[in-house]
Amino acid sequence: MFVRSLSALLATALVLMPATAAYSDPLSFEQSIELALHRAPELQARAAMVEAAQHAAVAAGRLPDPELLVGAVNVPMEGRNAWSFDREEMTMREIGVMQTFPNSRKRASEREQAEAQIKTARARSLQEQQEIAVQVSRAWFDVYAAQKVALSLEESRPEVMLQAEVARTALASGRGTAADALAAASAVGEFEDRLLEARRIEKIARIELARWLGDDAGRELSAPGPVDQLPAPREVLLASIHQHVALETLDAELSAADARLNLARAQKRPDITTELSYGKRGDVYGDMVSFQVRVGLPIFGGTRQDPVIAARHAELEQLRSEREAQLRMHTAEVAQQLEVWESARARIQLLERDRLPIARERSRATLAGFQSGQTAIAEVLDARIDEFALEREHAKVLADLGAAWAYLAYLNYPTRTVAGSAQP
Repeated sequence: MFVRSLSALLATALVLMPATAAYSDPLSFEQSIELALHRAPELQARAAMVEAAQHAAVAAGRLPDPELLVGAVNVPMEGRNAWSFDREEMTMREIGVMQTFPNSRKRASEREQAEAQIKTARARSLQEQQEIAVQVSRAWFDVYAAQKVALSLEESRPEVMLQAEVARTALASGRGTAADALAAASAVGEFEDRLLEARRIEKIARIELARWLGDDAGRELSAPGPVDQLPAPREVLLASIHQHVALETLDAELSAADARLNLARAQKRPDITTELSYGKRGDVYGDMVSFQVRVGLPIFGGTRQDPVIAARHAELEQLRSEREAQLRMHTAEVAQQLEVWESARARIQLLERDRLPIARERSRATLAGFQSGQTAIAEVLDARIDEFALEREHAKVLADLGAAWAYLAYLNYPTRTVAGSAQP
């Protein structure tokens, strides 16, 4: 009778057990990405880099500034006309301008290099967005999983404490055994340890999320979308690796390196400088006008231009090799993340289809056995703790699934994914 009355009290507590109050206005996955991209100082730095490249491009390929010439020509140093500017026929005061005209290939290469710098800056900005989106996604799913475990343990705490109290009361009344009471106390200690660990993991995960979201990282998270569906077909994801934002950055750097190589080659072509001047002579002599053309003679290419060309060519080959290495690395990463996603999805399905229902049924069965006096309270607590362990495993696998999904979703163009409000 005593056990049955306590069992009834326990069942009533399970029904009336208060749930943890939810935060108002939960933070969704999409909102987290948008907030992070809006607030990230890294993107502000990248935007400044793009602006700097755009300003620098205005001057690229332009003619150099003209030069002003002022002086005196053929001024005598000796004799009765020494230091006179108007007594000698060849003496004149001169003023003029000089303009250098770099060869057209050099100016075109400078413009190409400037455009490549803009392209590189934009590609790096896009790559920064992709990296931030992936990092925020992983942090969001880590917080979501930790929050899910902590809330589940918090909600179950009154039940576990009541079950332990049942064991202690049974022992005090002589209806239970010391072994049951000790097992219950041990189960409570294990439960409290799991709860403290869950809170620690959630706090650490929220600290990482706060790096990107600030105070908004403390909000409750809403449930994610269907991350058990790939953001694109597997064959499309594998075929799009060449469009990975990191490779686009290297492609832009290759364009800049190619422009630098062309600029080095253009140094072997001569530049032309023209000079026009007006010479003022003495009053008895007529004034004079001079016009000159200077042509550069790059005749020492073996020790001047050719080594620079070789260096620029080596830089180009270095970037090509780095791109191939990056392509192989990202090919492996995409294949790995696909396997992680598929494995995590299979494990989620197994947990939700078999393992979690069995664990919950076991908890209900042991509780029913306890209510009928056929099962010890220690078995009830063990069954609940095993159920908590599976729920924690489920949350961890869900975080792995979400992180892999996010990597694949933001593989190429993060701003398109966010702007399109793609559901995870």
